[in-house]
Amino acid sequence: MGGLSPALLFLMQALLLIAGPFLLWRLGGGRHIAPMVVIQILFGVALGPSLLGQLVPELWGVLFAPAALAPLSGLALMAVVFFAFLTGLHLDPADFRGRGGAFATVALSSMIVPTLMGGALGWWLAGAFPGMTGPHATPGLFAAGFGICVGVTALPVLGAILREMDLLGDRVGRLALGYAAVNDALLWLLITAVLAWASADGLSGGGGGWAVARVGALGFAYVGVTVLVVRPLLDRLLERVAPDGRMGDTAVVVTCAALLSSAAVTELIGLHYILGAFVAGTAMPRRYAAAILDRLEHFSTLILLPFFFTLTGLKVNLTLDDPAQWTVFAFATLATLVGKMAGTTLPARLSGESWPDALRLGTLMPCKGLMEVIVLTVLLEAGVLSGACFSAMVLMAVAVTAVTQPMTRLAGWWRPAGAASAAAGRHGGM
Repeated sequence: MGGLSPALLFLMQALLLIAGPFLLWRLGGGRHIAPMVVIQILFGVALGPSLLGQLVPELWGVLFAPAALAPLSGLALMAVVFFAFLTGLHLDPADFRGRGGAFATVALSSMIVPTLMGGALGWWLAGAFPGMTGPHATPGLFAAGFGICVGVTALPVLGAILREMDLLGDRVGRLALGYAAVNDALLWLLITAVLAWASADGLSGGGGGWAVARVGALGFAYVGVTVLVVRPLLDRLLERVAPDGRMGDTAVVVTCAALLSSAAVTELIGLHYILGAFVAGTAMPRRYAAAILDRLEHFSTLILLPFFFTLTGLKVNLTLDDPAQWTVFAFATLATLVGKMAGTTLPARLSGESWPDALRLGTLMPCKGLMEVIVLTVLLEAGVLSGACFSAMVLMAVAVTAVTQPMTRLAGWWRPAGAASAAAGRHGGM
């Protein structure tokens, strides 16, 4: 296969990456086991050095040699940019209004409790296994990044799981989506702070609160300009090019130009381009959100994202005899499940939910999927996580996402006598 032309090699890679995971999910029975994103991530990991590279090193060297990956890197970058944009587009600020104090308490607790648990665990890991920290990370920076990774809930993947379980119209499903939306909003605030910290350390050679404040201030200033200036301009511009609400060619180009410009600005000021893409998604006029999703979402998730998963899988190198990696995997998985479930179930029960519904909410929130992989990739590129820690945490993301659906079904089966009618009576108006 050494005589393959670059074009033929790329076409073979694309066919394998796009069709392979979908066929496994659709025809191989994967959709009855896990969401599509879990199959895609596992497929990418299987193509990496941990499996294919060990089983068929000659084939792996031809298909995924460093020189053969250059055409994939641009597509992978575009995939993440579009996914972050679509995630921002899924967030509707109107969903947070009128929810009440109980909703806010559970939503914040579901993110803060596991993040603090992950931060404490990360601080211990930095001392016990120094090889897990990235080349630019202090123990505090590593603990902060690790805590965020434990606290993540993936809104789009959770939506897919709820759709597969027929829970999108269920009150518990709507509450879980609302909690996940708050989690995602908090995630981007926290990751902005960590990236500002990491960027400042890199610029100042190991410290400098002033440098952290400068990068953070630029980021928040950009968000303010986006909300106060860019959003109204986009509203008027889209009203002119798409007055009927349908996304024609001009409207699609305007949307993509706004997305890429926003990503470029945040990359320029020292934050990550993913943050700019997410901000662009939140800035789009809400009345166009459904039409934009209809035009962009399927292409982005089914065609572009497999390229990102492949490059991610090539970075995952699981060493079976490395106790540090398996320790990180085990403790991170435990912290995620315990932190997410306790941080959601207990406050939900205290706010008036029945035990079965509170447990279902708790079992839904550990879902991570692609959002976790993106955050891990960002922290790896920023030098906060080492390659070994990144590999262990990708495996953790796959594990907790895969068990979300069966855990929720198990929680739904346990319903004491009279619980269903009591819950219906309490919440019948919702």
